Amino acid sequence: MSTDDASDDFPASKLERSGLFAKTGLKVGKNYAQYLMDRATGAEEEARKRELNAQNARDLFEEFTRLRGTALKLAQSMSMDTGLLPDEFMEVMAEAQYSVPPMNKALVRKRIRDGLGRFPELLFDDFEPEAMAAASLGQVHRARLDDGRDVAVKVQYPNVRETIESDLSVARTLFERLIQGDGVDAHFEEVKARLQEETDYLNEAQNIDHFADQYDGEKLVVPRPVPDRTAETVLTMTHIDGQHLDAFLDADPSPGERDRFGQLLWDFLHEQVAGNARTLHADTHPGNFLFRDDRRLGVIDFGCVKTFPQQFRDDMLRLFRARMANDEDQITDLLYTLDILHDGLPAETQEELRHFFDEYGSLIVEPYRQSSFDFGDPAFRDRLQDCFEQASHLRAATGSPHFIFLNKALVGLLNLLTRLEARVDTTESLSLLNESLEGLEGLGCAAVER
Repeated sequence: MSTDDASDDFPASKLERSGLFAKTGLKVGKNYAQYLMDRATGAEEEARKRELNAQNARDLFEEFTRLRGTALKLAQSMSMDTGLLPDEFMEVMAEAQYSVPPMNKALVRKRIRDGLGRFPELLFDDFEPEAMAAASLGQVHRARLDDGRDVAVKVQYPNVRETIESDLSVARTLFERLIQGDGVDAHFEEVKARLQEETDYLNEAQNIDHFADQYDGEKLVVPRPVPDRTAETVLTMTHIDGQHLDAFLDADPSPGERDRFGQLLWDFLHEQVAGNARTLHADTHPGNFLFRDDRRLGVIDFGCVKTFPQQFRDDMLRLFRARMANDEDQITDLLYTLDILHDGLPAETQEELRHFFDEYGSLIVEPYRQSSFDFGDPAFRDRLQDCFEQASHLRAATGSPHFIFLNKALVGLLNLLTRLEARVDTTESLSLLNESLEGLEGLGCAAVER
């Protein structure tokens, strides 16, 4: 990736960033006005609507890649939440994971000196000035330590932490036009808390150590941080080789290889959910997993990590058990406990929410009803897509804020498994969930049965 023509322009002030948001809004408004004119002259409505969505997505992508930071991170997250945006938005905005213009070489050197006190040539035996990857909050460079270890150096863009508040304020204004209910504040506070953690690379280094201690081994490969080359805005970690999902699929892997990596992804999530730490790698984007020649799965990017309160995790396990048992009374009680349903919602909204979560919940537990499940089944993918389409029409900010990153991880996992068309064995995962359920007060040794 060349940095010769890359801009180091990073709009940092609230005024600059608000101006770009406003400019984007004007572009979107102009596109919509043209769409209405074309409708009035009898143009093909569906085709025009698709073109409207695609043009708006391209305009958003262009401006958000300039903004980087929180604005681009939100756009990336929305592109992964199937059903939240039209398909045309998802296709264009997903490019933001790979098409962000990097900082130029001089700015990279300055950012490393500001973070670590010295320029990179004094810290590393070798440092590649061109970024190997550039994303929403920072970019990554290859380097080598004096002891010969290959490392990846993540360098944060300027003023990212300082823009979180202003970007979320603008995003909230946009979301309030689409979402009803009194849960908006709590949901945005949850997003803000995770973004503040994600922009603290010392916190991410601690996350990496936790996951390496827990999971690095015969099945998974997790990097290790290099503490004396890490600061709040610069993170150095051991380098992991491997292919991203697109490259892996382009190589036409065998069904057995697809199943192997699908099983590793499936088991990894369940070990996290069932574990006593209740800590989840919540950013299950394809770019955060590496498919390796040694048949192990590489896991990277530990900025977005969510630790769930004990009560929430346990209530989710209880809901899983109730779904498996088709216990409607227990399901209803837990939907109220988890604030998905509550008395303050209109009856029509409650009915819509209950219908959606019954459909979605039944689909989520379906793989556990058999010992082996094929995520390449077109009928399952179609039903899943239908659920996400229904979700795009829900306008109530409801449910515990802790659902945000649980759902982010789950939707990402389902996306990975369906793209792999993997067949997974669910026996061990069901056993893990049963072990956790057996320890819950009031359930005794009741186990989930298929």
